[in-house]
Amino acid sequence: MDDKVELLLIGQQYKKFQEAYFNEVIEKYTLNLADIRVLLFLHEHESFDTAKDIVERHYFAKSYVSKSVDKLIEKGFLERRNFKGDRRYIHLLVTEEAFPVIELVQQQKQKMSERLFEGISPEYLLILREIAEKIFNNILL
Repeated sequence: MDDKVELLLIGQQYKKFQEAYFNEVIEKYTLNLADIRVLLFLHEHESFDTAKDIVERHYFAKSYVSKSVDKLIEKGFLERRNFKGDRRYIHLLVTEEAFPVIELVQQQKQKMSERLFEGISPEYLLILREIAEKIFNNILL
């Protein structure tokens, strides 16, 4: 396998790239990348609102999700709720206090995407998405 392709798949360079763009959020709100990803996932996927959903759909370790959820609740960015009819599941709701954080994350995410895909045509981006999906599905086998 080509070294550059393998580095992309490993993701350490991408993690550093993300940290550089999210540094303002990380410092201002004392969060880490996992916290940011959990908060953004819950905001963007309202129908998937349990820790189990995050683990299954975002492929995070249970321990990361648990720590992040606890931290985000402590900061007032999330609330736990039990809904009538099924007390087995604790649902996680994004609070209004989290909206400034989410807005800043989305702004930085947009800047990051613009830099990441600079000079790449929409046609190549479509091909990249198709290839990424095939690789992802191959990994799941």
